[in-house]
Amino acid sequence: MQNMTNMLTRLTGEIDADKIDFNPFPFYSDREVWDNLPSDAKDFYRVKAQELKNKTYISLPASLYMDFTRNGNRSNYENLYFTRRSDLMILTIAECIEAKGEYLDAIINLIWAISEETSWVIPAHNNKGELPDIEFETFVDLFSAETGSLFAWVYYFLHDVIAEVSPTVKRRMEIEIERKILTPYLTYSHFWWMGFDEHRSVNNWNPWINSNVIVAFLIFEKDKKRLAEGIAKTAKSVDVFIDSYYEDGACDEGPGYFNAAGAVMFDYLDILYNISNKQIDIYGFEKIKNIARYIYRVYIDGEYFVNFADSSLRAGMSSRHMQRVGEAIGDDTLIEFAQMFVSRHNAGYGDIGGYMKYRALRNLFEKETAGVKLFTPPVEYWFKDTEILTARDGGQTDAGMFIAAKGGHNAESHNHNDVGNFILYMNGKPVIVDAGVETYTRFTFSSERYSIWTMQSCYHNLPTINGYDQLSGRERKSSNVKYDSDGSITHLSMELKHAYPPEAGIESYVREFIFERGKSFTVHDKYSLKQAVKPLIFNILCFDKPNIMNGGYIKLNENINIELDSDIFSTVYEEIKLTDPQLRRNWDTDCLYRIRLTEEKMQKERDFCIKFHL
Repeated sequence: MQNMTNMLTRLTGEIDADKIDFNPFPFYSDREVWDNLPSDAKDFYRVKAQELKNKTYISLPASLYMDFTRNGNRSNYENLYFTRRSDLMILTIAECIEAKGEYLDAIINLIWAISEETSWVIPAHNNKGELPDIEFETFVDLFSAETGSLFAWVYYFLHDVIAEVSPTVKRRMEIEIERKILTPYLTYSHFWWMGFDEHRSVNNWNPWINSNVIVAFLIFEKDKKRLAEGIAKTAKSVDVFIDSYYEDGACDEGPGYFNAAGAVMFDYLDILYNISNKQIDIYGFEKIKNIARYIYRVYIDGEYFVNFADSSLRAGMSSRHMQRVGEAIGDDTLIEFAQMFVSRHNAGYGDIGGYMKYRALRNLFEKETAGVKLFTPPVEYWFKDTEILTARDGGQTDAGMFIAAKGGHNAESHNHNDVGNFILYMNGKPVIVDAGVETYTRFTFSSERYSIWTMQSCYHNLPTINGYDQLSGRERKSSNVKYDSDGSITHLSMELKHAYPPEAGIESYVREFIFERGKSFTVHDKYSLKQAVKPLIFNILCFDKPNIMNGGYIKLNENINIELDSDIFSTVYEEIKLTDPQLRRNWDTDCLYRIRLTEEKMQKERDFCIKFHL
């Protein structure tokens, strides 16, 4: 295993800040480049900017900010907050394309409005009360850092043009970035996401924020000593993120967070590669390669990815960005995977109004690659450190069974209590599922997180034992995990007793997954209890309405049946209404179904199989 400890810290220490020339994109005056953008790109921004140039924006009132603490709603404030930022970026690009000053007033109005915000930290990330504490040090969160990057790119492209209209607005941008981003970043080291507190783990916040903060330093900071300090601190922080990953490269936050975790780490690495004249290059390390490969190793079919943790099953992917990453690490499969997504979607120029603006700008100025090679998915992959298995019948994504199962622990980032969970798809369509996560509210990241049904083990494909479900915590984990595969049959087994509270009275609960390609997927459970006080319930969450038949069969759809011992279990199912709009969008349905297999007769020991077969 290659040692990567403090790798970026060591390498950035060799950068001479006096020699940094950060000009990754054309300036406003580089008319030939702007004029030669694809015509559909120019038309997109012209049309959008015409819609926006006379738009008025309401203020962001204190009462709207307080919605989060009053009723848990974070969307009301965020919708207005993000819209004005998206509009500013789109207007900026349109002005660079047209170069007529037509959109400058709208741009200046938005700069001024965003500058007037007391804090760039959104309500859900403000832990100082119902409103930002104006006497407390400025916290740098995800979206204050995103705003810093936004101001940096507007400044990069238009600062001279803005200064001609109003030097005060240009100066206001410099002051706000200094006050809200650069100074607090350099001054404080206790922000949890930096990773300098050994008692707090890091997640996607770390590379996401650092990739934006470094842009703000590179564009705004004129003092070369402070610039070097800023770059060095981002490198030290991102080193913690890289170190937090296992060698298998899996994102325990799920593929829905990959774009904002592993993928955004590659944005950061690309910036370092740029400013170091290609000297900072860590793409050859196996861990770095595996972080990139993760996204196609958890791919199912169509828009579907394995949605463990707080991940949407329609996780999406920044395809052009990941094609560049594939080229950087020399992985043809990743290149082919990314090209497949590029070919499916339009140019995606609107991405520039969203997050991760550095990669969106790279997409805008990068010529398309001709030709698309066929992506062949991995038939199987075992993430041995994170304990995630993905496997399919063959080399096609839309044919045959696809299964995924996990061990791990219940303190993963964006954790669900789901050690031992599994999912099953057939011909690219969901059969046995993980519901995912609802729209975020105040409760999602609070002590009440596990009161939300989608977080509870009994709404995953897991047993309820003696009336107890799994609990959260690092000690709630799988153990004695064993994996083997001969190419036709795959076995994965694990002990689950530690995932449940001691009150469940579990001496042992071993779950084994047996995937026989082209035939069946079997869940084999064997348990021993100190005493049986309540019937065991085997929970199964399925996409289609089940048809309970005689003789121990449950028909799930036209392709998959469940076979079980009807002498052991009574079978019922319930319809679970999806009231949350995010869940309804993801699943494109109004309900899921939970099958509950309940022991007819309690026993202290039992050995049984639930078989899913064609």
